[in-house]
Amino acid sequence: MTENVYAIQLENVRLSYSGKAVIDGASCAIRKNAVTAVVGPSGSGKSTLLRTLCRMNDRIPGFRAEGSVRVLGRDIHDPGINVYELRKRVGMVFQKPCVFPKSIYENVVFGLRFHASPNGENFSERAERALRDAFLWDEVKDRLDQPAHILSQGQQQRLAMARTLAVDPEILLMDEPTSALDSKSANAIEDLILSLKEHHTIVLVTHHVEQAERVAEDLICVDDQTVCHKPCQYP
Repeated sequence: MTENVYAIQLENVRLSYSGKAVIDGASCAIRKNAVTAVVGPSGSGKSTLLRTLCRMNDRIPGFRAEGSVRVLGRDIHDPGINVYELRKRVGMVFQKPCVFPKSIYENVVFGLRFHASPNGENFSERAERALRDAFLWDEVKDRLDQPAHILSQGQQQRLAMARTLAVDPEILLMDEPTSALDSKSANAIEDLILSLKEHHTIVLVTHHVEQAERVAEDLICVDDQTVCHKPCQYP
């Protein structure tokens, strides 16, 4: 029953680097098709927690995850888990826009070339849908063959989101996606987040309580190695 309600479940999770705990004893559950904001002081382990959910910490020397981390019903540290399939279902958007030295179009379909089935999928349709979902199609539809670096920083961040959306993830992890943007671009990303939650579970790391208030239903507070999970309640 809980797997129908929760996309992510953590039980007694300890995250450490070379034996030093960053998070110790975390237990919480993240609801499907909701926005959960992760807040806390700098260095408290917010990004470490987020990257753990798609196993992006695996190659960091000395990193260790203990306890149960269940994502979409499976323990992601089970020996039989396919990490590449996990990362298709759990997409990641970083603090700084990550675009490749390729065209706008090739940036969007980059992940599809690795994950798509070999039955001749129409990448153009998938790219258009992803760009529309990222509120970017109208701004780039006439210049898809141009280099992605010509876009503004805010557009590049939405392009990175479109690339993630193109492979149709069920969960979106966002690590301070608006911190490097001006207020207009940040507002566009917030509107995008609200539009996506109908079909995606979103976990958003943010330093701004005001942003959490605007977009999130649930709150995870990370501080002093502990994790506190509760519905968002603001003064």
